[in-house]
Amino acid sequence: METSKSQSLQGTTWYISGWPSAPVPGSTPIAFQFHGAPHSGSLRDRLSGTAGCNNFNGGYTVSDGSLTIGPALATTRKACAAEVMAQEQKFLQLLPQVTSYSIGNDGQLTLTYLKDGEQGSISFIPANQYSALHNSQWQLVTMAGVEPIANENSRAIPQLQFLGDRLTGTGGCNRLMGQFTIDGDNLTVDERMASTMMACSEPLMAQEQQFIQALVNAQKYEILTSGELVIDYLMGEKTEQLVFLPLTEEDSAPR
Repeated sequence: METSKSQSLQGTTWYISGWPSAPVPGSTPIAFQFHGAPHSGSLRDRLSGTAGCNNFNGGYTVSDGSLTIGPALATTRKACAAEVMAQEQKFLQLLPQVTSYSIGNDGQLTLTYLKDGEQGSISFIPANQYSALHNSQWQLVTMAGVEPIANENSRAIPQLQFLGDRLTGTGGCNRLMGQFTIDGDNLTVDERMASTMMACSEPLMAQEQQFIQALVNAQKYEILTSGELVIDYLMGEKTEQLVFLPLTEEDSAPR
């Protein structure tokens, strides 16, 4: 059962976790807050946040699960990379087309919008579910102390991205999809990870399987002051580590 109380929108920062586009590496996380107080069963106040490059703010009205944003949103005028700006423009264009919202029992916010006669949705997680894990796409640097081999054709190296409670990425050959939970510095990845079924060289396939097994045996994570993500995982009775660096736009560009 979902709630639809206007008060539930406030009191937290909402971080984007799912929408029709994948976050651009290197962009600031898209996030915003609702400000105001209920007035006679309806709400007409302000929201503010960041759209990946620029800050934005505007008015909103909410009542009984319906939500109207804008229509005019003010933004700062900072310039960022072209991909970041395109992502930002798309997000800011969708906000005034929002028609309703819901907050699930998992605490996540879904905004429903109507664009060109078609309905879509954007999902967000509250600040207490957000982690620095969600900031970036992560590229594997070492697994159990060994540097990964790259795909012979695409040059792909294992990567991960954390979106809400979903995990996506590549093992170097196949796309990976799964669910995860965090509790403090504890990280649990659901063992029912899915993947595409492409065939690659034997060394690459063996590395990918080792990577998947490491993920589903994850125990803890830490983001070092140097920016590296370290995931401790069990291999038999021994604790090993996956070490990642955050991707930049240059890293993720086609080669």
